[in-house]
Amino acid sequence: MKAQSVYFLGPGKTEVREVDIPNPGPDQVQVRCVANGICMFEVSLFTGAEPATFPRVVGHEGIGVVTKAGTNVHHLQEGDVVDCGNWSVLQNMDARRAHKFTAPPTDPALALSEPVGCVVNALYAYDITPGDRVLLLGAGFMGLLNLQGLAHYPLSELVVTDIKQSNVQLAREFGATDAIQSGTSEGDARLEELTASPFDLVVETSGAERAIQMAGTFTRPGGRLAIFSWHHAPRLLDIGLWHTRGLKVLNTAPGIGADRNIDNRTRAIRLLERGVFDLHKLVTHRHSVLDVQEAMELAAQRPEGYIKGVLLFSERS
Repeated sequence: MKAQSVYFLGPGKTEVREVDIPNPGPDQVQVRCVANGICMFEVSLFTGAEPATFPRVVGHEGIGVVTKAGTNVHHLQEGDVVDCGNWSVLQNMDARRAHKFTAPPTDPALALSEPVGCVVNALYAYDITPGDRVLLLGAGFMGLLNLQGLAHYPLSELVVTDIKQSNVQLAREFGATDAIQSGTSEGDARLEELTASPFDLVVETSGAERAIQMAGTFTRPGGRLAIFSWHHAPRLLDIGLWHTRGLKVLNTAPGIGADRNIDNRTRAIRLLERGVFDLHKLVTHRHSVLDVQEAMELAAQRPEGYIKGVLLFSERS
């Protein structure tokens, strides 16, 4: 069977190709993707910020419907809604990596479990104690997902910063006890004040050099500094400050499992279905997969009001 799949041909160049999709193997399921998120990883490949070989298939934040199941697969069947991988209308995947939704989501574009699973993994690594004071540096898509999770903990203070006023407003809506617009005279003065009362936990989600450089000054001696964002370039850091303060530095990389055996993706689906994580105000742009070039250019520009883009797939795509 032929189906369309997105390829990156090089920085700034995409192509939708017709590819042959065979029947799934004995331990696989075939999934028809219905929606798939545009992650900053794909953006970094598109812009050339992350070195890569081309051409390549991309995508990893999908949700779709099982169309066929291999002979050894018994826990999934045709019609089940599961998470999936790349930007392909049809794809075969290891059935063990397909996580089932309890019921079909009303809006699949708002049920992206992969980024939520990354946050679930990070929340465990943060080692939060009731009453902690927490500072979140960055309120983009992943920062706001972090905020939604952190807001459910018994924290005494949850302060959020971002350079965009619209994101600062969302941070307030999602439970921040204080939200500061950095890059303004008032906001920067407030941040300077905060260095006098450093936090138990600082989470850096902006990916900006200035934020990671300042993160240590906001973290109390013996506190925890969590690097959530992926920095695609070398950074000049004052490691001496981290050392003299005895900081516990956490690299909460999404691809690295937590220190205990938990299924982050299944937990993410449960939390999405319960509404603990809510993407309604975070998915700001939707595109047909046939318009992927335009979608990527917009994601790279990230204009005011842009938080998250999602590609939509139809059976005819």
